[in-house]
Amino acid sequence: MLDKLQNIMDAACKWGNKNLGTSIQFPKPTKKSMVSSAFSSGIIGSVILVFGLFFNNKWILLVGGLGIISSVFIYRQSEKTIR
Repeated sequence: MLDKLQNIMDAACKWGNKNLGTSIQFPKPTKKSMVSSAFSSGIIGSVILVFGLFFNNKWILLVGGLGIISSVFIYRQSEKTIR
């Protein structure tokens, strides 16, 4: 899924470079940066989830759960990255 997003961004940058006369390049994340992003997202999501448990707030629990889910998604995408 992230590959599709990168391809779309690359196409948009190429279009902008060609038509607007600019030199924009979209950075591609390395495996190391994706793993560190997944790790930090997981920790922040866990902290928000625990905060929601202590204060019994469903919206905060939802945000924390989504943070943990995004962490798992990013980590799985980093395993697919060959770099």
